[in-house]
Amino acid sequence: MMNIVLAPNEFLDGYVLGCEFAKLANISSNAYLFWKGVVSAKFEHSRTVFLNYKTIPHKFEHIIKDCSELDGLVLTSSFCSFTGLSPSHLVKKNGSNLYKLFDIREICGIKFINLKKFYDDLGLDYSYRIYIEKCKFFSPEPLEKRIKLTDTLCLGYY
Repeated sequence: MMNIVLAPNEFLDGYVLGCEFAKLANISSNAYLFWKGVVSAKFEHSRTVFLNYKTIPHKFEHIIKDCSELDGLVLTSSFCSFTGLSPSHLVKKNGSNLYKLFDIREICGIKFINLKKFYDDLGLDYSYRIYIEKCKFFSPEPLEKRIKLTDTLCLGYY
């Protein structure tokens, strides 16, 4: 078994959510720990486990098609640590103007954001590091690249 720590901006392409897979397969959520050759992954500071679907034992392969598609997604907590954004902006009832800019999904009680779609909507390359903060804290335009997201918040990238 191999454990991988994912970068906060690494898409979950090729993975299934461990707890969803275990529920659908009617097995323990820790069963993967005893499988030979399985690759599991977690984001830093997260307990949520993802399984590389190419390494799941053959007898469980039929379950993969029933699992939710995770391509382009990252955990919202990882997105917040990556961008410096407060998690309160990712809660619909808080009325944040940023909320409508994101494709947020919930699977098995775990919140994800479609980071790939966010990059695509802004026309940014996936390799860019991004951060979100109040526009007034940015340097003048030629010194710092930014995209205005709301009246007060901007996205910087490099």
